[in-house]
Amino acid sequence: MALKMLINITGNFVTCMKSTRNGKAVASFTITIPGIAWARFCTQQLSHNEVKIPVENLNLVTNLEQMGVDMTKIRMRNAILLKKTITYEQKLKQFLTDKGADTKMVASIISRYPRAITRKHEVLDEMWNIWKGILDTDTTVLSVAQRSPESFFRTSNTENLLKNIRYLQSLGLPPKILSQLMVKSPRTFANSVDLNKQNVEYLLGLCSQLGGKNPREFVRELISRNIYILTKSTNRIQANVENMKSLMKLDDCTLLRWIQGDGSPLLSLSYTYFENNYKSVQEILQSLGCTESQVSLFIFMCPKVLLMTPNIFANKVNVLLECGIDVREILDTSNILAVHINSLKSRIMMLKDCGYDFRLYGLSVLSLSQAKFISKLERLRSAGSPDENVGHC
Repeated sequence: MALKMLINITGNFVTCMKSTRNGKAVASFTITIPGIAWARFCTQQLSHNEVKIPVENLNLVTNLEQMGVDMTKIRMRNAILLKKTITYEQKLKQFLTDKGADTKMVASIISRYPRAITRKHEVLDEMWNIWKGILDTDTTVLSVAQRSPESFFRTSNTENLLKNIRYLQSLGLPPKILSQLMVKSPRTFANSVDLNKQNVEYLLGLCSQLGGKNPREFVRELISRNIYILTKSTNRIQANVENMKSLMKLDDCTLLRWIQGDGSPLLSLSYTYFENNYKSVQEILQSLGCTESQVSLFIFMCPKVLLMTPNIFANKVNVLLECGIDVREILDTSNILAVHINSLKSRIMMLKDCGYDFRLYGLSVLSLSQAKFISKLERLRSAGSPDENVGHC
């Protein structure tokens, strides 16, 4: 009998080992010995394809589902959050509702930044009051929290927020610019104050490097014109400055004035975006007979063209050329390319229906405000043909 038991045990063990080599789950097996309880020699193992599912806090999940939160997004972005036993989703909902948020807005904020439910009411209230001290109204603060929930809810460090506000005020930024920073670039205040100081020090040095005599004024002007500048890496800014100098052949003094003025938004472009877009615009315009210096001057006068994709720029140029004008007319009316392409097409069609001659009267009518354009269009229709005043508006 003992021999028979040993044979059975050996057979089961060999079967178990073969299954393991074949990548299958290891099966349990037991032996029975009279008078002895069941003994488990091998426990059940998980295969490589099996994943242990974390246990979620059912009460939390139910609350979030009832609030209309996108649970798919939560599980993709921060699944471990759903295992927490202490959260404040109901208090967060009440807090935001008291500030003017509706149910859909609350659900959207939590779906996009789930960690908001870990913030205590006291911290939220303190942060809100600090932001409101700059933005004046609950409605404005709520618009920031809705558009950029990460910027408002990512930290409970009210001390860092206050330090950033004081530091930016010390640069001489007026309240209007501080408000714009909070509304449009709240990430600036989520930065550590040390990081903002490092970025400002770089900008001060950049001004001096380009021969500027008033670095602090340069920084104030640059932040006022490009409120995202402190959220961009200094490496990115430096790369764009070097591209501007090499591609546009600008001397230091001219470059300094440009990036302090109309060219300031271009400092925020990604590493290769400026270079690639510049070369694309250059290629398109040179194929139409423009010289390298003409291209450089055109971009200097209308830097917004580098914020467009190459396809959009090419399409706008083609639409305007179809009016029968020369490419030099486009260069001389560079702001025309800031008009949306659909607006360009519709305005061109309406003007052609009125017999407007673009070769005679130019393109400037296309860049008028909507009210002024309608007024000019009515004059054209009533007159039957464009007069000189319409053509040179």
